[in-house]
Amino acid sequence: MRVLVLAFTVALVAGYQANLAPEFATGKTYIYKYEAFIMGGLPEEGLARAGVKVISKVHVIAAAADTFVLKLVDPEIFEYSGIWPKDAFIPATKLTSALAAQLSTPIKFQYANGVVGQVFAPAGVSETVLNV
Repeated sequence: MRVLVLAFTVALVAGYQANLAPEFATGKTYIYKYEAFIMGGLPEEGLARAGVKVISKVHVIAAAADTFVLKLVDPEIFEYSGIWPKDAFIPATKLTSALAAQLSTPIKFQYANGVVGQVFAPAGVSETVLNV
């Protein structure tokens, strides 16, 4: 009897498929808070590091069943140069104003089953900004 219950439990667990990928309704806009870090240096406390932090709101617009448009709204860039994690990020106003146009450019992409497919960006958007 125990073997039968164990076999039934294993079969039930093996047959359970959880889809954790978010689903988006066509025509709706979803707003998220976004924060990205790009750091250089060894990730150990007390060592010098340098990098940038990008904070923004992100609008994801479901244009079609598998096509979406992503747009950063009010991006802010902060720079870091110092001993980790004692020093603070400092606002990089010149860098923010220089990259604001690229960061705010809408990016079209394909998304299905939790996987981002092709990304369509205008020629004026650099690969570095696209990867952020």
